[in-house]
Amino acid sequence: MSGSKYDDWSSSGGDDDDNDIEDESFSFLPICSFDPTSPTFDTLAAALQHDVINCGFDLLSHLPSPDNDEFYEGAIITVNKARSFVKDNCSMDKHELGDKLNEYLKSQTSSLDDDANVVYFKPQLEDDVILMCIDELQVLKGNASHDVSTSNSSTSSLPTESTKELHAKIELLEEQLAHAKKCIASFAMESEEPSQHKSDKPDNDTYYFSSYSNTTIHETMLRDTVRTAAYESAILSNSDSLFKGKTVLDIGCGTGVLSIFCAKAGAKKVIAIDATDVIKQAQQIIELNGYSNVITCVRGKVESLIENKALPLEEGETVDIIVSEWMGYALLFETMLPSVMVARDALMTPDTGTMYPNVTKIFIEAANDQQRLSYWDDVQGINMKPMKERMVEELTRDALVEVVDDNNIITNRAELIVYDLNTCRDEELDFEAPFELRLTDGATENGSTIEVHQLVISFDIDFSVPGTTSVSFSTGCQSIPTHWKQAVLWFDPFHNCPVLNKGEDSTLRGRFRMKRNENNHRAIDMAVLWETGSFSENGSIWKSTAEGVLKRCLKA
Repeated sequence: MSGSKYDDWSSSGGDDDDNDIEDESFSFLPICSFDPTSPTFDTLAAALQHDVINCGFDLLSHLPSPDNDEFYEGAIITVNKARSFVKDNCSMDKHELGDKLNEYLKSQTSSLDDDANVVYFKPQLEDDVILMCIDELQVLKGNASHDVSTSNSSTSSLPTESTKELHAKIELLEEQLAHAKKCIASFAMESEEPSQHKSDKPDNDTYYFSSYSNTTIHETMLRDTVRTAAYESAILSNSDSLFKGKTVLDIGCGTGVLSIFCAKAGAKKVIAIDATDVIKQAQQIIELNGYSNVITCVRGKVESLIENKALPLEEGETVDIIVSEWMGYALLFETMLPSVMVARDALMTPDTGTMYPNVTKIFIEAANDQQRLSYWDDVQGINMKPMKERMVEELTRDALVEVVDDNNIITNRAELIVYDLNTCRDEELDFEAPFELRLTDGATENGSTIEVHQLVISFDIDFSVPGTTSVSFSTGCQSIPTHWKQAVLWFDPFHNCPVLNKGEDSTLRGRFRMKRNENNHRAIDMAVLWETGSFSENGSIWKSTAEGVLKRCLKA
């Protein structure tokens, strides 16, 4: 593998299937346009105005009051209901579509009490930027409500026909103004630094926290017995050695289950933090189970609570233990760990305090999924190769999250990085590491060679504070599946797919990079610079036979 390729892979180096993870610009697709090839707009307001002018549909009129405590959740439900309706009725004339969509949403409810609305927390349009900008929707809704209340008195005395004409002129002028602003902004961006436009980026936090207002996600986590039982065992088995008489901070407490474990283990004080409204149910659960004298619930983002000194801590008071279940897919997806680290640096007792869990590791291994690919070769006696090609195109678009069958694993599981959570720094969360995967015995039992179809990323969690009983769990393919599953990076089997040989060429090695996506810091970009080959008998000389670059983004 040449040195020049090492220099290029993280910047302009291309994937074998041209699936790059370079920066992508965000744009707003109007509600009445489900086709991703439809015109998009640089601002949310312009996209909503397009719907009003072209379809007679005003999304803002269907949103909850901006003062409503459940505005975020209601807005997400409404947007996804609208997207779903448009998707199912996209063949309608645009004006008929707007009218029918208005009627449909008026007949619906966005209440969280309606169980039928749970499904609408799932985006109906992939990477829907509107869902990332609920804060801006709330501002626009507030402005619209104010405009309506102040304009009613001045327009109510006008004849109906005159009012319509005025609205048409206003809409035309607003469209022209939006176009002018767009031109001015484009001109200004050529001379301004990118840092001056950070506020224009979508608010990914809004959608992230709103997704945790859904009961289903909490049920999924609690039903993950590997996860929940490990936390319970680690906390309760170390009552005397770690928790008794201590002050504990639980970040992202959800239903409060970890806080209750800590109280059971003898903690004298537990502060349970969550940024979503599920904190109300956590408080009720804590009271119902008799732990309200130990546990205090606080709603908010931990960074804001610390900055505003809104936590129930005396001046200078610290916490002995920070408990949190912050892990995402491939460990770092959702980027919650930096928030926990802020609390660690600001509140944890120096020297004697600890994060719990305190150590975590990321691993990589390779898999072959020939059965999945071969299915399309003979479906009831019919060759469906075009469907195989379509499936491969979908599989190689982004990183996936799925349970990988351990029987498909064909190499060792190699460690990429270890984090000591008591000391690691934010900059270490974007990392690059070498790896070496060796073909395992029996992997080529049906032949001398085997293709590498997937690179599989998983992680392990350790509760291993010195002087305590250690507990750990793994999300690897060899262990009981968890709700984290595994992150999967597919190679394109039609183009430069790595091939390992039972004799020579039995090793896949290279460098793996993981970093936060620049446009959506909760997503993660992964890139792999790889080569196949083998070492000489004495292990001193490497013979390379093939090489390439793989890039994928883990969005969900």
